[in-house]
Amino acid sequence: MSNRKRYQSMLLIAILMLTAIFSGCTSSSNAPTEASSGNATESNTNSNSASEPANADNDEPVTIKVLYPWGPDAFEQRYRGIEDLLPNVTIELVDARAELEPLQELNAQKIVPDIIFANWGLDPLFELDMIEPLDDMIAKHQFDLNTLDASLVATMRALDKEGQGRILGFPIQYSPYGIWYNKEVFDKFGVEYPTERLTWDEVVELAKQMTAERDGIQYRGLEMGPGLASGEVTIPLSQLAVNLTDPDTGEVLIDKEPAVTRYLELMKRIYSIPGIFNEDPEARKDYEFSKKNVGMIVSWIEYLRWGVGDPEVAANMEAAPLPVWGDGQEAAPPAGSNLLVINKYSEHKDAAFKVLMAYLSPEHQTNLAKIGDAPPLFNNKEVVSHFGEEVEVFAEKNVAAFYEVSPGLPPAKISTWDKYVDISGSMLKFSTSDMDIASFLRELKEESQIKITEATNQSN
Repeated sequence: MSNRKRYQSMLLIAILMLTAIFSGCTSSSNAPTEASSGNATESNTNSNSASEPANADNDEPVTIKVLYPWGPDAFEQRYRGIEDLLPNVTIELVDARAELEPLQELNAQKIVPDIIFANWGLDPLFELDMIEPLDDMIAKHQFDLNTLDASLVATMRALDKEGQGRILGFPIQYSPYGIWYNKEVFDKFGVEYPTERLTWDEVVELAKQMTAERDGIQYRGLEMGPGLASGEVTIPLSQLAVNLTDPDTGEVLIDKEPAVTRYLELMKRIYSIPGIFNEDPEARKDYEFSKKNVGMIVSWIEYLRWGVGDPEVAANMEAAPLPVWGDGQEAAPPAGSNLLVINKYSEHKDAAFKVLMAYLSPEHQTNLAKIGDAPPLFNNKEVVSHFGEEVEVFAEKNVAAFYEVSPGLPPAKISTWDKYVDISGSMLKFSTSDMDIASFLRELKEESQIKITEATNQSN
């Protein structure tokens, strides 16, 4: 799989995940105590904490099957090292996606993965009743949840569709947002580099200064997702962590939620910059930052690897912190991750849990960070300091900037209806239309409510 296609696949998965994570109510006051107790201290995360796998030397030999979708090479890189931490364990790949049909096929063949990489969310696993909640094993094996950031733990609990706040899996990774900027474009327009945290208002002003034609080339000051019309374009809205629908009734709330209007007002200002996006709809389906005609891109930390790739092209590209709204709203979107889930039908649940503990151990996470996997232990400064060490495109980049803005808490309850409100998919139309915000929201609400009604009828 090419770097670009792999990045786009990873991006799609992340978007699906973020749609679930950021769509709940604004109040997080009901978050469980573990999720609101604050980040673990550096001394806690760097010590021999309870998150490290228990000594398994005296355990019986066991083979743990892991369902993983990205093939044997990536699997070897990311999971084989666990065997060094658990000498009695052999890790075996089940090469499949955690989607409904592949899972049903495995069940029909009586192939039982012990651990499932839930790369397409938890809905297929809920439907097949394949999730083993981890709370009892967390207590039994004394895993310290404070090893993980409070936002990530709260998100894990909020994914419980039954509203019980159970831990249904452990995080695979956490990809923080930030800015990648091109020094060459900043220099061409005589603009100072964004070395410190900016507000979105300041980003708009910078984008204006660098959006113009020079030497026959159209430069654009800002990119958020392809063509400023999909993907990362909803990051500012995600920071506000608002409900798009009522989680109990499915009522679409976008025309009643001030934060949605505030976000669209920001996007109106961006779209009003002459030349900020390509007028050709086909050209807007891909990123332009790698073409070196864009000043800044707001994206994931891994974008430089999957979206640019070539160290020579990236030579004058650098990192800056994620912009914030200001006025006391200084958080990044709530931390989210796909989960490693223990199969309810596994015969080796305790051994599988020890594998999960080993996966989250600082030793293993440091190894993953070195190869450019953004670690879920992002509150462990020692672990994240090794990010990208073995990936040439990240050499001497200020990747620490991506960790400067801490994620906020997610909603206590996630609305499963929000996936039917496609704000990201509607931004292409919004960007080229002279439609006012109220009319746009009214039309999108009608479309979304029809989708929700159809989905409700099908489920009944």
